Amino acid sequence: MNHPYKCYFEIAGQSEAWQEAVEAVLAQATNVKSFFEEIKPREIIFTGCTSPYYAGKSAALFWQSTLGVCARAVPSSELILFPSTYYSFSHKDPALVVLSRSGLTTETIWAVEEFEKRFPDRTLFIGCAPDSALEKLARVSILLPKAYEDTVPATRSLAAMYLATQMVGAMISGQDEIFNILRNAPSVVERIIRRSESTAQEINDQHVINNIFFLGSGPLYGIALEATLKTLEMTLSNTFNFTFLESRHGPRSLIDDHTLVVGLYSHAGLNYEAQVMSELTQNHHATTVAITPNPQWETGKVSYHIPIDINWPDSILGLSYLPVIHWLAYYRAVANQVNPDTSRNLTPYIEITRM
Repeated sequence: MNHPYKCYFEIAGQSEAWQEAVEAVLAQATNVKSFFEEIKPREIIFTGCTSPYYAGKSAALFWQSTLGVCARAVPSSELILFPSTYYSFSHKDPALVVLSRSGLTTETIWAVEEFEKRFPDRTLFIGCAPDSALEKLARVSILLPKAYEDTVPATRSLAAMYLATQMVGAMISGQDEIFNILRNAPSVVERIIRRSESTAQEINDQHVINNIFFLGSGPLYGIALEATLKTLEMTLSNTFNFTFLESRHGPRSLIDDHTLVVGLYSHAGLNYEAQVMSELTQNHHATTVAITPNPQWETGKVSYHIPIDINWPDSILGLSYLPVIHWLAYYRAVANQVNPDTSRNLTPYIEITRM
């Protein structure tokens, strides 16, 4: 198949971006450890816009569970518009972790400026653009310039930023086993990319799809949010996201034989997730896709099964699912005859004027 779109090659070749993320964290390890040891945060706020915010939402659960401090993700625009809501109950010693591909998004710059006025020198920046405004505002930065795409959708860059974020969390919390898994992640991503592409193409070639649901729970809910955004902007499809069990309520009123449901399976959800997917396949006649850790996984009754064939814990499992999500979005765009490189009404980053 001929691939005229640049994002195909950005997805297929993202292992280089993953390796860059590993090397960048290792290069900054001393500075990052010193930063957190000095400021001793009792609260960690992740911020960014859309994709970086969703990555932060997933990462916050891992950081909170391992560091024993409150960690949460807040969209940059919310920090600007409602600072008293988010800072009034904050400890006097929070840390801000900022994710941004461009380092130029206006809302995020304003959010960091406001945070730094209140809590100076307590910002860590993870991004892809050297010498950006956000790099200049942060005390410590981890930069991934090779991950920056030529296209609008953040595919390899988001995966690389998320990998770097989770590596930092594992490093500062002493989670050596998880840190080593993440350190070796670039060696497994090529296999994930190769084994999932053909199924993603088949799904989109063989089915008429009017709407798409992504289901993910716990740390995989942030990944489901990211999958929804990526598919929406690359394919111009009606796309939704819910946790597995929440989908059994109102959301399933929209699920029928022209719906694609993608389940991001977890260890914790196991039997419940399989039950939900079976219901949607058998009772609602949806086309269902189970993305799971291994081929022996109990998926329930589904249309397709894409096993990643790795045994990572739920806290970082979403990283391995991202390339599969990228392929599903790419081939849906092709089926919809949409250019996934540019989409519609979008720019690589957003600039607004202060009112």
